[in-house]
Amino acid sequence: MAKKEVKKQPTTEELSRELRGYIAQIEALRAEIAVVDENIIAYRTAIKTINNLRDLGKGKNILIPIGTGAQIEAKIENPDRVVVSIGSGISAELSAEEALKQIAKEIASLQALRRTLEEAIAEAYSKTEELLQKTREIGQEEAKSSK
Repeated sequence: MAKKEVKKQPTTEELSRELRGYIAQIEALRAEIAVVDENIIAYRTAIKTINNLRDLGKGKNILIPIGTGAQIEAKIENPDRVVVSIGSGISAELSAEEALKQIAKEIASLQALRRTLEEAIAEAYSKTEELLQKTREIGQEEAKSSK
């Protein structure tokens, strides 16, 4: 005859270990979201800068920061040409409009990544809640059986 396998109930220690794993995962995902947010802010700053330089127009003198408290004077030669990173360390010269579109695509991509990370956090939170509930139930059972 075939033996029925009895599913062993996890111990509170095993559940706690698994719980710590999910908490670590949530913290790592939050850190990734922070990096994504910083990149989105940097891209939005680039958009503002491109637009501001275009508004100033050709021939205007500007100060460019070159380090802490140091700036250098420069003249805007062609505010409608922008060099933009297109990935893998490669940059391309684009019109200001094309650059703005490229940057907007990057922002949209980062926002999609952020949503994915948020969903992963929500899933990890859900698993955490399940584990906490199981831990409570096992703790109550252990308390009853020790009486």
